Amino acid sequence: MKATTRLIALFWLLVGASIWWTALQGAPTPLSLRFFATIQVLGGIFLLMRLAIGWVFLITMSVFAMVTGLFALITVPLMPPEVVQNAPRLLGLSPHGVLALTAVLGVVLGRLCWLGLRNDPPGNWSQ
Repeated sequence: MKATTRLIALFWLLVGASIWWTALQGAPTPLSLRFFATIQVLGGIFLLMRLAIGWVFLITMSVFAMVTGLFALITVPLMPPEVVQNAPRLLGLSPHGVLALTAVLGVVLGRLCWLGLRNDPPGNWSQ
């Protein structure tokens, strides 16, 4: 298993754990987000244990991140006013700019994780 695969496993493990942490602290977290956080945590753990199911979970999450990021990018101009009003203003960008930048970041990170996992399938792992 390549070192990049281990880093991807740690990345998704941290993402899932942080979502669960905020949910357990009382933040309003939809059931779907908690479900995907569970898949991320299990995928990270299983991949670090060199189980192929972890690879399947995380490559699926990577594709999901790319696709949802693209849909989010398309819908940024159509965001309801309350979403835009509650969006943070970072780096002097408008709320729409911050939302678009977040969506692009999701696409890029998903793509990088997908490429890393695609280039290191379970069949190439030696014991």
